[in-house]
Amino acid sequence: MTSPESPRALLLDFDGTMADTLPLIFDAFRHALSPWTDPLPTDDEVEASFGPAERACLGLFAPEDRLDEALDRFFLHYEQEHERMVRLFDGIPAVIDRARSLGWKVGVFTGKGRRAAQYSISALGLSGQIDCLISGDDVDRPKPDPDGLYRAARLLNVEPQQILMVGDSPADVRAGRAAGALTCAVTWAAFRPERLLAETPHHTCSHVSEFLALLDALHQNGPPSPITQPNSDIPNHK
Repeated sequence: MTSPESPRALLLDFDGTMADTLPLIFDAFRHALSPWTDPLPTDDEVEASFGPAERACLGLFAPEDRLDEALDRFFLHYEQEHERMVRLFDGIPAVIDRARSLGWKVGVFTGKGRRAAQYSISALGLSGQIDCLISGDDVDRPKPDPDGLYRAARLLNVEPQQILMVGDSPADVRAGRAAGALTCAVTWAAFRPERLLAETPHHTCSHVSEFLALLDALHQNGPPSPITQPNSDIPNHK
């Protein structure tokens, strides 16, 4: 078992967890495909492609010989419309500040490609607050595979069971569980909350304020032993 002084880490998904990006992603996705795809994919169809980085997602719909052009169109629209369409969820800067003040390291593990992830993190003023970024371009196998979580653990110099994996999709919970990490499902912007809750995360928070309280409680209780079942010592925040 790790000691109370052992480092802890908060590992956050990005889209739908830290920032309200889904409307822009759906919009940029359809903009990228509009010259060649009719009908354009629905939000459900775009969301179903999530997991790998943007190139692989667009490749499910774009003609193979136009994929590079579609990807360029996606990034151009994403970056041009970012300031207008994207915002951090209220309280997320406070979450990062609280974790860091408690001595926790803070990382981001996202399916976004590195270009889009770095652009968003920089545009939202978070670059100096994030200790590591694992993007969809950095893993061989996307969520729900735990590859990215193991990579984050190495970069943050913590054991996987010292990580709290936080996200708004079933893949986030599955990746965390597969690595032996503690998991928290956040439903403040989950695309389909019922699917997320069906994964039986260790904790669930519907508001950022609830997550702040959970973070404090977890810190006070100290690092967990390797996790296999939902935590019964700390109240589940719903």
